[in-house]
Amino acid sequence: MTSPRFRCILFDWGGTLMSEDGPEGIPMSDWPEVRAIEGARATLAALAPKFRLGLATNAAYSGREAIEQALDRVALRPYITDIFCFREIGGRKETPQFWAQVLKTLDAKPHEVAMIGDSPEQDVLAPRREGIFSVWFNPQDRNANVYEIPVIRSLPEVVPLLTQAA
Repeated sequence: MTSPRFRCILFDWGGTLMSEDGPEGIPMSDWPEVRAIEGARATLAALAPKFRLGLATNAAYSGREAIEQALDRVALRPYITDIFCFREIGGRKETPQFWAQVLKTLDAKPHEVAMIGDSPEQDVLAPRREGIFSVWFNPQDRNANVYEIPVIRSLPEVVPLLTQAA
């Protein structure tokens, strides 16, 4: 049996693991209701035994503690070991600074990390510029042929894609 190509799998938070449908301008942890994206828990549970899992987010109103609280509310927190957020790094996912900090903290090389997210620029193209494998989570099938990148339409589709990439 060969080991997976990746050591660390990162997910975008809002719009990828958790719904962004809620009040604006306050941390998600303070929303009256939060919900995980369909398939998020099963996807993380399937990947967690094989990979180190984390979040990479540009969330403007939520720091690490608020993110952890929101993840707890939908039972996703036990799967996430690392949280990389704009508020702590001081740079957004579109910047090389963000990914340099991620790689340093993970003690990983770019080819050992994969990123999954719903924003083509922030979650796919930006990490790819830094040598990180990335997958576009595109449930609405928006302009899927515009970019030459792996596309999934449901989160569970990423499990075979990442576990078979040895």
